[in-house]
Amino acid sequence: MVAAAAPAQQRYHLLKILGVTFGVAVAVGQMIGSGILRSPGLIAANVPGVMLIVILWLMGAIQVSLSANIFAELAAALPKSGGAYNYARRAFGDIGGLVVGWTDWLSNIAGAAAASISFAEFLPLALPAAGAHKIVVALALQLALYSANVSGLREGRAVQELTSFIKALMLLVFIVAAAIFVAPDEPATALTSAAAWKWANIILAYQLIMGAYAGWATPCYFAGENVAPGKAIPRALFLGILLTAILYVGVNWALLHALSPSGVAASPLPFTEVLSQFGGASSILFALTAMITVASCCNACIMAAPRILFALASDRLLPNALTTVNAGGSPTLSYLMTAMGTLALAATGTFALVFGLIATLNAVAGVLIDVAFWVLRLRQPELARPYRTFGYPVLPAIPVVADATIVLLFVSADYRGGLVALGMGLLCIPFALFAHRAQKAAVA
Repeated sequence: MVAAAAPAQQRYHLLKILGVTFGVAVAVGQMIGSGILRSPGLIAANVPGVMLIVILWLMGAIQVSLSANIFAELAAALPKSGGAYNYARRAFGDIGGLVVGWTDWLSNIAGAAAASISFAEFLPLALPAAGAHKIVVALALQLALYSANVSGLREGRAVQELTSFIKALMLLVFIVAAAIFVAPDEPATALTSAAAWKWANIILAYQLIMGAYAGWATPCYFAGENVAPGKAIPRALFLGILLTAILYVGVNWALLHALSPSGVAASPLPFTEVLSQFGGASSILFALTAMITVASCCNACIMAAPRILFALASDRLLPNALTTVNAGGSPTLSYLMTAMGTLALAATGTFALVFGLIATLNAVAGVLIDVAFWVLRLRQPELARPYRTFGYPVLPAIPVVADATIVLLFVSADYRGGLVALGMGLLCIPFALFAHRAQKAAVA
């Protein structure tokens, strides 16, 4: 009697179950983090006037919307999970793809580590005993989020949508409460503050604002898991930016209304100053809002980073094992590699240097994607484009100039950091050469 052959091991794939709702949730989740909790005080200390502060926040929304106009076409034309890496590789080959992909992955793991540390810093406001165990709390948050996401895409999606909805609702309630129930410290017509009018101050404030908007492109990381990426990704990008801009402008206006510009500038956490007028539970209310806010941001980073590794491995730029997907639709080993990075950064607290370098690297990557859009338009006009960039060719040219200017400002302010960032980018070249050889060997 012949024994039956052993069944072949089943290979799972990424699930196509996502839509506009998740795209908006992950965009809002990535953008609205500790930046909006801490930056209003710093901005008010540098910008002379309520109206100018509001204008700067609106300018930030316009700038990222112009970039989203480019990303929407690229994501719809190349609907693969992994985000900007796919567009850079299609336009520039392995080296350009690796520079963008590696930078993007580092940015997300640093973001997840920073968000988990922020969670641990806010928890003692509600639970003082946790103040002596910040690293343990940060690691525990990460492990909880990784457990949910490794279980499957549905579980990760549920966490992201729930936390994003709750924090958006809590910020909206704060805006309404501050506007209606808190009496302003000065007449509502006062538009001045103690800050001096200096271009350096305005640039510093705008850098903080652009940092608060970082993460708007996160829906693109999940294009390969979207049911209808040609329609859903553009909608998620623009709706996510619109909702975030409304909340950002509303929060800043509410703080300035309630405390005055000088009052906002005098407090590192102006939220607590406003909430203190509602009674003794203010610190707990702020801690709860802050923890949900940064936990949602941490989850968005944790979900996005493994998709980048998955995309790199799918193109043979990383070991093929990283393309392993479990029955729940999660790239298991890519999550494990990402967890090693985020847990190590959170445990050591040395991610501040990485964050400084990532700011420069991200700016360079932004320029590369802007140029990639033009390269693909010229070289591959036949590429199917379900969404075509609005206002072509004028509007797509603006982000190229804006992002290139930001790179120049970063490098001029910190040329050593620029050289280190350049060195990190050049390190990708040996990986690209190795990948070329591996691909040729596989073909042979």
